Amino acid sequence: MLLSAFRWVACLIPGMGRTTIALALLAMPFTLLGQAPEPTVDEKIKSEVARQLAEAEAARWKAGINPMGGGVFIKSPDGKAYFRLYGYAQPQFTWTDGGQHLGFGNTDFRVRRARIDFSVDYDDRFKLFIEFDGAPADGTALVEGYVQAALQKDRHYIRLGKYISPFSSENLRSSRAMDTVERYIALNSLFGLPAIDVQFGAMLWGAFDKEKRFNYLVGVFNGNSSAGAAVVNGVRGNARDNNAIKDFQARFNVKATKEFTVGAAYDVDVEDTQTLQISSYAGAKFIAATVKGKRQGVDLDGHYKKERCSFDVEWLRADFKDSDAVLHGGYAQAGYWVSGSEAKGGVQGILRGEYAQIDGAAVDPVDGKTLVAATLGANVWFNGWTRLQVNAIAEHVNGNGNGTLLGGSTWRPTLLTQLQVKF
Repeated sequence: MLLSAFRWVACLIPGMGRTTIALALLAMPFTLLGQAPEPTVDEKIKSEVARQLAEAEAARWKAGINPMGGGVFIKSPDGKAYFRLYGYAQPQFTWTDGGQHLGFGNTDFRVRRARIDFSVDYDDRFKLFIEFDGAPADGTALVEGYVQAALQKDRHYIRLGKYISPFSSENLRSSRAMDTVERYIALNSLFGLPAIDVQFGAMLWGAFDKEKRFNYLVGVFNGNSSAGAAVVNGVRGNARDNNAIKDFQARFNVKATKEFTVGAAYDVDVEDTQTLQISSYAGAKFIAATVKGKRQGVDLDGHYKKERCSFDVEWLRADFKDSDAVLHGGYAQAGYWVSGSEAKGGVQGILRGEYAQIDGAAVDPVDGKTLVAATLGANVWFNGWTRLQVNAIAEHVNGNGNGTLLGGSTWRPTLLTQLQVKF
């Protein structure tokens, strides 16, 4: 029968050879098997529904919760607009030696910070950031509030408003990311003027190279603002400037290797009459001097981090020439992750040594000018958003100073503990 069909086809197509026709007939069943059947009506409907759902999903705004206490977010369909609400709280317990002569005696509970942050980013070019603190004893404070725009995307930016000035590398670290409960004493002395810390002004910042190894921050500021609700020149935490000469600051950082970064900063300003004061970690005044007029400051720092180990150093000097007073001081710190990590829960040990000193004719009559401190600390991360910090601190002064801190040759102990919760 197959032979008859073969002969019949050969007669119909005389131009084809019998061998060619045979091969075509043999291949026909396999060709028919390889053809996909026409989709049914139900399959066409399902495909159209899937396409429309995919389009709707692509056009939908997304919302969610960031891990590790990163807050909640809303993101536009194209991913360019990103709204974020987050914050943290830091309740703190202090125990200290009676020689501090503080109003609370030996023990104190307080909420060090309770901050809410709101940010809006668009296309990595524009940013709005606002941070409020509800913890200050004399009222809620605007800590930061600024707008930012890219002059060249991913390279150069301009920032306007109230924000952390770039003088100190430790100050540029958020309070939620500090290794110790408080920043080092010499830096706190400048905060108290108030100076450095957060200021009102304009700043250019970015990187000179694509690899971002050479970074800069250059700004001009009012120079007398406060991160908290302190009253400065009659204005709570948001003081207007009190002279025509602005505060100029510049910082340059070099990422020498993947693990090692060095930085240097410069500051120049003219102070209204202020009190420069070195205080203990518990808040007792050791030595103070009245300063006014020109202030010039330098800051040097280095940071090394590899695997479980980290090493950090910073030193600053502020020269108040018109008042004949010089503040200088700094710290050296080693850190080691005993177990785990910040993200998964773990324990990091911290060892820090530091000093703060005031020199010059303004304090020549004072007996004692130097405060040194050693801190043994631990950061216990329960998870990425909850941490307990314990700092055992020993402080020593070389005299009685002119404040309330009892001097002498005794090392005075202070215990700072802080529970941090990010959300």
